[in-house]
Amino acid sequence: MRSLRYLNTVLTLIAILLTLNLFTMWSVGVGGEAASLSSTAHAQGTANAAQQRQNIVDQLKLVNVNINQLNQTLTSGRVRVSIEAGRGE
Repeated sequence: MRSLRYLNTVLTLIAILLTLNLFTMWSVGVGGEAASLSSTAHAQGTANAAQQRQNIVDQLKLVNVNINQLNQTLTSGRVRVSIEAGRGE
């Protein structure tokens, strides 16, 4: 009889927790904010797709210049690499 009472208590507790979880999922949105009919949208950054693409192209041009400079440095012979054995070897 004692184990049946324990089982009923545990099952009741699980049912209560599942109900609270369901309520929380319904009342809180995906981002963690409470659902509301009067929520407002907040845009961040540039909304112009053409401007975004131009910014990406400009950044890629800078990366290309940096890679070319690095390539010139490596092929000019100014870089020397030496390998030294560690203490454990």
